[in-house]
Amino acid sequence: MESMKNILDLKIDELQDYFARLGEPAFRVKQVYQGLYQKGYERFDEFTTLSRSLRQRLAEDFVLRSFKELDRITSPLDGTTKLLWQLSDGMKIESVIIYEKKRVTFCISSQIGCALDCKFCATGKMGWLRDLTVGEIVEQVLQMKKLAERPPTNIVFMGMGEPMLNYDNVMRAAEILADEGGLNFSRKKITISTSGIIPGIKRMADEGRPFRLAISLNAADQQKRLQTMPIAKKYPLEQLLKAAQYYYQKTRKRITFEYVLIAGFNDSIEDAKKLVKISRQVPCKINVIPVNSIDDHFPAPSQESLERFEEAIQESVYAVTVRNRKGWDIQAACGMLYAANEKQKIKPEKLSLTDQAH
Repeated sequence: MESMKNILDLKIDELQDYFARLGEPAFRVKQVYQGLYQKGYERFDEFTTLSRSLRQRLAEDFVLRSFKELDRITSPLDGTTKLLWQLSDGMKIESVIIYEKKRVTFCISSQIGCALDCKFCATGKMGWLRDLTVGEIVEQVLQMKKLAERPPTNIVFMGMGEPMLNYDNVMRAAEILADEGGLNFSRKKITISTSGIIPGIKRMADEGRPFRLAISLNAADQQKRLQTMPIAKKYPLEQLLKAAQYYYQKTRKRITFEYVLIAGFNDSIEDAKKLVKISRQVPCKINVIPVNSIDDHFPAPSQESLERFEEAIQESVYAVTVRNRKGWDIQAACGMLYAANEKQKIKPEKLSLTDQAH
């Protein structure tokens, strides 16, 4: 039996078409979208502005909630909350709510696991199991919205997975989240992060996507980048920087380069100088992230080393931020997400030479 479609997969025009086929008036879509995204209804019988027969029809045609919360851990240090979800097929993913002053950031996943196998990232140890559907991406935000202390100010695709290898679903989900008829989330506050999938970067530029772009750089020369990020073999640093330049020329939007700082590896003054040189080639902001160690191979930098590195790039770069290690104590920080799926029959896959973003 074919599984029912998740109603969260549908954009507003597709829902309009659905109601038109049923002979329902056009305002029905507004009622349903408000119920889904503004009121957070989780069952079709909550849509009391609809007739009972229409609610029954919706329940026959669509799924409204496709996964459940398995675990919730909140850091006693900074309030960061990590959520473990079980999807309809039994697979598991994680999402994170991060509080910082007036900001509330929802960090969401785009895939179950990841094929890119970045050496300092726990998600890469899982391998790739499958892409998340549009509805599964959107549902993370809706469920997190109900659990969070305050509404989100930022949504970042920086959880499990490589967003550019699930390009169509990620962009579609982002558009649904930003639709003014629903959540009406600012497109400028949605960030798509990538480890350097060049076809995805160029496609995002060519399509004029209004979202922010972040690139995980993590080293300012090709050899070091290759040591920690196997994707650098397929997409060398020089080509990646050209793609970043192309993106800026097409969109006039500054890229954020994320730079995971690892003690004794990429935290020297020489590394800082190379990073400054890159910033002069590509208008950018730089986000320095002290590594959240998942093993002894990648130690975190000392505070002294971190400050020295920041000082070396501060005056020469448009904007530099040092990310606080939010959620590190509950394995919710950058590079630490890992949802155990050991019982699954799907064999994890590592880096594939076929990209979806083209």
